[in-house]
Amino acid sequence: MSNTKKTISKKVKAAKPAAKAAKKPLVVKKPVVTKKPAPKPSKPSPKKAIPKSVPKTSPTKFKLPVKKTSSATKKPAPAPVKKAVPAPIQKPVPTKTKALTKVSAPAKKKVAAKSVIPPEPKISTALVVSSTGMPRIASLPSAPPPSPKTTVKKAFSLPSISSEPIAAAKAPVMSSEKPVASKSGALFYDSHMHTPLCKHAWGEPEEYAAQAVKAGLKGIIFTCHCPMPDGFWPTVRMSESEMDVYLDLVQRTANAFKGKLDVCLGLESEYFPGYEKWLETMHQRASFDYILGAVHWQSKEYLNKFEVGTIENFRRSYFENLALSAETGLYDCLAHPDLVKNYHPDSWCFAIIKNTVTTVLDRIAKTGVAMELNTSGLNKSYSEMNPGNEMLRMMAERKIPIVIGSDSHRAPRVGEHFITALNNLAEAGFEHVSYFKKRQRIDLKISDVISSIKRATDANA
Repeated sequence: MSNTKKTISKKVKAAKPAAKAAKKPLVVKKPVVTKKPAPKPSKPSPKKAIPKSVPKTSPTKFKLPVKKTSSATKKPAPAPVKKAVPAPIQKPVPTKTKALTKVSAPAKKKVAAKSVIPPEPKISTALVVSSTGMPRIASLPSAPPPSPKTTVKKAFSLPSISSEPIAAAKAPVMSSEKPVASKSGALFYDSHMHTPLCKHAWGEPEEYAAQAVKAGLKGIIFTCHCPMPDGFWPTVRMSESEMDVYLDLVQRTANAFKGKLDVCLGLESEYFPGYEKWLETMHQRASFDYILGAVHWQSKEYLNKFEVGTIENFRRSYFENLALSAETGLYDCLAHPDLVKNYHPDSWCFAIIKNTVTTVLDRIAKTGVAMELNTSGLNKSYSEMNPGNEMLRMMAERKIPIVIGSDSHRAPRVGEHFITALNNLAEAGFEHVSYFKKRQRIDLKISDVISSIKRATDANA
């Protein structure tokens, strides 16, 4: 039995490792089962379908020249890329040209349509009224736009810049008229004011006349900016075709104030070298009472020609042109003689320019042309009348006749600061002040004018 037990125990011992051995493959199988997720990496096989899509695109490589963009983005062989480049270049070019022709064709049609529309508003009679901003002008007989424009141009053609000499300058004429005070005691005239035809003034001419009566004046002279040729600074003046409208406006106002105020016809005439013959013809267009010469440094044309070098040289050129304007004999009086002090007003110093002014005033005095004391200078950037008191004294020393003008662009400024202006003249050495009628100068004692304004304002109050 002992032997049997031994053999049994040996068998049991042998069976244990065998069982252990049998258990080991079970453990091994478990990792195999766990490794069976190895097919899970086989699941990326659909991810490998992405490279499979590459072969799918490979057949589309034959379709690359059609798709163009897809073949260019993906990594094609260099040869197809070169072929794909010219293909898109050639195809967009005709498409652009076609687009251009399509756009240009309707654009031309639109332009043609617009070109048909403008002539219709030109026929409307409201154009002259809208350009001036004065509704009453429509009632004037000469206001219709198309016909006066054509007839005026045909009947009165003004030459452009001409080198022909103008008529010899005539000596100023003194009027034999002895001024008589009106019923209110008024003696004096405001010799510079505008109408809305100049495109930068406001109010009806009748409003200016009514203000003159309140200011104690006997008369006024309208001096609107004259027409100029070749588009010379057109935004501040009436056009040539509006000259008849201007004449009618002044006449209408004169009729309305007959017996109350003497309303006269004048013109502020732009001086610019080369336009003398043109201006001479313009001055003969109507029976003017007064031609006021003006050099305006503000115009684009003037700046383009004379704004060279220093500020002082520019100012000297202004005074030189002022003397030339007097020497033409075209004008009765010279407006705002030192207007150029508003060019860089912060740097204005009369002492620097005084020698030039002295020479210029000597030349003007020889012509006998009057000069203006313009009260509107108090409203400009350099707040001082034009001219200033020192220049006034130099003018008085040379016995240059003096005229006072308000340069009104609004009715309330008619006669403004006249008492101050008259006192300035007396302090500068003047004894007389002047105005013009029928292009002839009339002189008045300053003391008489001051007392007449006071009497008339009291009477009209």
